[in-house]
Amino acid sequence: MEIPPFPSSRARRLSLVLAILGTTAACGASVHPGEAAIKYRALRDPAFEDRVLEPGYYPLWAWNKLVVYDVTSSERDEVVHVLTADNLHVPVTVAVTFHPDRSQLYRLHTNVGPEYYEKLVGPALITLVRAEFAKHQHNDLARESPEIEKVVHDRLQDESKDYDVVIDQVAIRHIDYDQTVTQAISRKIAVRQQSEQKRYEVEIAERDAEIARTAAQGRSDATRIQAEGEAAAIVARGRAQAEAQEAVAKTLTPEYLQFKAFDNHAASYFFVPTGKGGLPIIVDAGKPAK
Repeated sequence: MEIPPFPSSRARRLSLVLAILGTTAACGASVHPGEAAIKYRALRDPAFEDRVLEPGYYPLWAWNKLVVYDVTSSERDEVVHVLTADNLHVPVTVAVTFHPDRSQLYRLHTNVGPEYYEKLVGPALITLVRAEFAKHQHNDLARESPEIEKVVHDRLQDESKDYDVVIDQVAIRHIDYDQTVTQAISRKIAVRQQSEQKRYEVEIAERDAEIARTAAQGRSDATRIQAEGEAAAIVARGRAQAEAQEAVAKTLTPEYLQFKAFDNHAASYFFVPTGKGGLPIIVDAGKPAK
């Protein structure tokens, strides 16, 4: 049996190149929506291409790769132990929303790298939160939280723009208030509420008393007016009766009474008053003739 000859060194090199080309021909990487990338070229100087790659598929040699960044907004929470202006230690949970500047991705990567939050944004956020909380009293934190958020956001944005990061929002999620102060405030609020309740009850009682006084005064006035009317009516009736009696007294003279006595035909006897010009008494004069 005849043994085939070994391939020459030139043929072996050609086979190796073809194998490598066959292997690398199918290499590539994808950039998905919400992402951007820059290309790393191992055999170039500088190694990173100064061009931002948008979402899509990119063929690559095996020794090259894509560095992919999430360019949508990301959120991180930080628990920061702060000291207020009145020297009270308060744990605060602060959330920051941010994203890298897509157009400056090459500069961000070459100056800082993918750990830009851990290296720059996070430490700057903690420092600014502590500095701003130190300007506010413990009891004013709830009311002044929006102001604190705005100041921290604006200053963090000023610092972040130097390394091409956009700060979308800074929000204070939770303030763990000092328990001693919180309890004292709760007691104070409870006392104030009780005082306000008592004052309200006193006002209600005063209004009820005023209503009762007004009603009683109305009844008293009505009774007085009625009594005055009845008294006036009695006086008027008395005056009328007196005037009538006076008129009768003026009319019933002795002569008129004597005349009426004689003029009464139904009487069988009568007594006639006597005086200076009086008449004798006539008794049982009998019935008049028919």
